[in-house]
Parts: sequence; C-alpha cells; structure tokens
Amino acid sequence: MNRNSLPAVLAGLCATVLLAAGCSGDDGKGPAQDSRGASAPAPPTSSSQPAHRDTGEVNRNDVNGDGKADVVVNGWYKYPKTGGEWFNNRFIAFASPSGPDPARAFRLAEDFAKPDPRIESSAIFQDRSVQFTGDLDDDGHADIVVRNRLSHRSGASTRDQRIVWGGPKGATGVTRLPSENDDAIATGDFDGDGALDLLTLAEPSSDYDRRPQPATILHGPLSRDGGAPRTTTSVDVGHDGWVPVAHTVVGDFDGDGRDDLVTKAEYDEEDARFEDEDMPDVADAEFYRGTPQGLQEAGSVPGITSDDSGRPEVVPIAAGDFDGDGHGDVLGRVSYDEAVAVYGSADGPGHGRAATSLGTVPLTDPVVGDVDGDGRDDVAAQSRGRDRRIGQVAVLLGGADGLSADRILRIDRRSIGLGGSPQHSGDRDFFGWDVYLADLDTDGRDELLIGTFGFNKPRKDAGYWILHGTKTGPSTIDRHFVRTKDFGAD
Repeated sequence: MNRNSLPAVLAGLCATVLLAAGCSGDDGKGPAQDSRGASAPAPPTSSSQPAHRDTGEVNRNDVNGDGKADVVVNGWYKYPKTGGEWFNNRFIAFASPSGPDPARAFRLAEDFAKPDPRIESSAIFQDRSVQFTGDLDDDGHADIVVRNRLSHRSGASTRDQRIVWGGPKGATGVTRLPSENDDAIATGDFDGDGALDLLTLAEPSSDYDRRPQPATILHGPLSRDGGAPRTTTSVDVGHDGWVPVAHTVVGDFDGDGRDDLVTKAEYDEEDARFEDEDMPDVADAEFYRGTPQGLQEAGSVPGITSDDSGRPEVVPIAAGDFDGDGHGDVLGRVSYDEAVAVYGSADGPGHGRAATSLGTVPLTDPVVGDVDGDGRDDVAAQSRGRDRRIGQVAVLLGGADGLSADRILRIDRRSIGLGGSPQHSGDRDFFGWDVYLADLDTDGRDELLIGTFGFNKPRKDAGYWILHGTKTGPSTIDRHFVRTKDFGAD
C-alpha cells in the first residue's frame, strides 16, 4: 500500500474491526483458498528442471482415479436426543453415474486424519483444520492435504500437517510433513511442468518484529518419504515485514497455463509500521506470476490493492473463471457484507475489464464449482439473511459477463420445504454451516452439499442436504438428505 493511502486504509480497518466485534468466528476451512507482497524468488535448491510434460489437465480432485471428481468433507455430528460429545466424520464422497452412495464413502478420521482430540464442544468454532486436494505424487490419484492446529492448555498450539495419499479405493497411506514446513495453503502447477506443487506460507510478522514472510513452492512430484519435493523456490511476499500477508487466492489469472498467486495484507488499526519514516512504498495486494523458476512479483491488483480513493478494503476470498474467458478471476469481500468480482487478463487480475460490484451478499468460506454446467465457474458460500438465526447459502452463478448481482440464489431450509424454528430464542439453526460443490452424479453439473446440525425444533440429525445441479442452479426440489454419521458406515 502507498503511504499516501494511509487514511483510506485506516478507515477500512475501523469498519472491519467494528464488524468483526459482532462475529463469533468461522471454522477455519477455507481455503482455502478459501494474499501477499514481493521480491524476486530465490533460486531453486536444485539446478535440475524437468522438461515440460504435456500430460493434460492435472488431477486436482479425483481421489480414486476413475476420472470423476470426488469431494472431501470434514463433518461433525451429535446424536439428536442424547446430546453430549461431538463426533467427527471426515470422509471422501465418491462420484458415480448413479449418484453418491453414502455407505461407499471412505472414512478418514479413524486412521488418516484425526481431528484435534481436545475438541469437546462447539466443534463448528473450535475446528481450525484446513483441507484441500491435488495429485502431489503424480500417480493419477488426488491426495488430501490436512492441516490442523493442536491447541494446548498452556495456550500454545502445535502445527500438524499431513498428506493423505489417494488410491483406487480411497486413502492408501499418510505422510506427516516436517515440522519446519510453513503452513500449506494450496496446490497448483506454478511452474507449468504438468505436476502439481504444494504452496506454503510463513506466518506474518508483527509491527514490532518485522521479518521476511516467504511463500515457498514445494515443486512436485512430492515423495511419500517425508513429503520431500523435487525442489523448492521461495519469494518474500511480506517485503521484510512491511506487508503482513493474511489472505491468498491461487489461480491461473493471466491464462498462460501456470497457476499464480494473489496476496492481501492485513494491518491492525494502530499499526506501528505506519509511524515509521522509513516505510517503503509497498502495495498491500500483489500479483505473483507462476514461472518455470517459481513465483515472480508482477505488480499490484487493481480492484483489490488499496489506493487513495477512500473505498472500503477488498479481501480476496476465492478464485475461478467466472466468465469463461480462460483467465482466472478473483471474488473479493468488502466489509463482510458486500462482494466484488475482479477479472483476470493477460496482464494479471484487475488489468482488463472493470471490477463488478455484487451488492450486499455476506459470504463466508466460499467454494467454487460449476453448478449449472455451462463451463463457467460458480460460487457457493455460507451467508445470512435478515433473520440472522436462519442459516442461508448464497449461490453466485457465473455467466458470459462473469458474476452478477442478478444471478445470486439464496437458499435456506424454508427454500427446500423444511419447517421448524431455532430450538431456543436467540439460537441459530446452522443450516449451511458447511458447504461443498462436486459433480457427484457425473452429469456435468455440480451438486451442492449443505451441512446442517439440526439445531431446531424438533431436533434433527446432523447431516448434508444434497441438491442436484440443474441448468438454472441447485434444485430445491430434486434433493435428498444424508446423515453425517452414515457416510462410510459400511
């Protein structure tokens, strides 16, 4: 960010702090996905670079290698009448022409990816695990990266990261990543060699303890022996501590066939960095282009980078090709209640067509897929309506013009014909606490999985409503319910 834009940034920070004060937090999934800064990448640790392999689209989400995308779900449930402790069911739901078979789902929690054992209540808020997929050992099966933060009574936490290796029937083994690895945040083919890489990001420094914040690519294929990469490259996205990167999205934003990175910094309201006369002229949002040598800084991101206009701060939360032009686009959140789309181009995101305001649509933990089968990416996310006790899912449909406020579908339990009300006055029903998109019946349109805990009268089982994808979006009629505890029950 430019030092001249400090008043605008502080105004956005004040609004963010006030809004966050009324929030209870999220479950930490997101990529997800689902933020940073800039210097040239360090040279690879090995001088050997493989020739580009023309292997077609890399496998990002087909765990059993049958050519159909699967979905990895981290579900929680309680028994409706007994209450008591929470139970975890992390599972892979396999795609099939006849639709998902809950009993055929592969359970992960028992042997491969156990949750933090200290979670005993309010799992929706205490589960800070992150998971995402990609074929990291290049064997034709997508693998599952699981990142946990194990909390200790002392207040300290321990990073626990592992790769669950995919196979014909599900998971085949697990490798715990070395403790010195920074947080794994995404998979992508950043060097364009046809093998997926693993991207990690160091924690940001404080305003009183400025230090580099490297984003490191573990270039694939990775070995099952300790997760060792073919080689590594790194770039200091934190600009020696001046840009505390907190938000990131990955996608091919310039359309060159290599994945790229967009970063966004997050500053405290009274950050001491702003008082330093030696503060360099840095941007709080940057575009890093994927190259055969790793990530390279390629400039700011119009529509996300803060400027002197005084407009609210935009935080990138998801990436997808929403207009189908071959360039990845960025979905941004403004002050938790608004959304904006920033479009990709050969010069990077924000340098082509103007950003699109999507109006008032609160979004949390968005996921990207193709619900209507038109070849353009859509978004589904946790949201809320006027009655904040009633959970809601927002679906933003892509189109030739990208995302539009005119193509936002809002789904709550009443939309699919469910009655009842929150169990106690002031309670939330948690409809939509967990959301996934995957083409589970292989018809070319993604199904929408909506998680619910059944916290309403009468009390119901926790589970997932599966809404069939149609050419107009998720069907509120063609749907069925599966209890969380029934996935992988056989």
